[in-house]
Amino acid sequence: MKSNRIFFTTAAALILVIMFIGFLPFYTSGHGQHGRIISPAIFPVVLVHGLAITGWYVLSLVQSLLITVKNRRLHMKLGWSAVGIALVVAVSGVMVASRSALGAQDFVFFGMAYYPAFLLVMLAEIAVFTLFVLAGLLTRKQPEKHRAMMLLASLSLLLGATTRIPLLVSLFGGDSSRVAFFGPVFVLAALLLLVRTLMTRTFDRWFAVGYAFMVITYLTAEQLSRTDAWRQLADGWLKG
Repeated sequence: MKSNRIFFTTAAALILVIMFIGFLPFYTSGHGQHGRIISPAIFPVVLVHGLAITGWYVLSLVQSLLITVKNRRLHMKLGWSAVGIALVVAVSGVMVASRSALGAQDFVFFGMAYYPAFLLVMLAEIAVFTLFVLAGLLTRKQPEKHRAMMLLASLSLLLGATTRIPLLVSLFGGDSSRVAFFGPVFVLAALLLLVRTLMTRTFDRWFAVGYAFMVITYLTAEQLSRTDAWRQLADGWLKG
């Protein structure tokens, strides 16, 4: 039990630090990646989305700390606020994805045309996050499953931060490589699974299954984003 508490608290703190490093330009100046100016037309919804994600990561660390100090009662009460934050993240995330795609038709991001290819990846990210949160909610009385799902929910949103950290991007091949887009999060999740296994001397199958689901979903979305069928569907949705 002590190993579990140490692991999940440390993991939550690490993810929070990565998120802050990646989005530091946004926190300090309200700018996007590489100093890109965010369109005033979508800035309000981007701000709401950013604040909701920040709230999610901060609350995740608080929740882990509450378990560490054995205050389960407050942990369970705060858990319902996480549901509300997750809902804001999901709804604002879809709005950011669709609105930003319309204004960036010629922009290429990690080898993906922002519209329509990257749009599908963003939507997949939001869907995976939502499913993990839902699974965490449904398993809240089953600690082993619950904590794995909530950690995976946090990891599933981390792509936006890792792609904004130059050192990580360069280590995985540069910002023209799709490996650099997915690689840091996939490797981090695998390392966390390995560390957890070594610390507890047990294999967390729920975390492993969720991790596999995340990888397969993201890579499948990336492949589907290249198809004419997706382009036609995206055109009908955004331009209809």
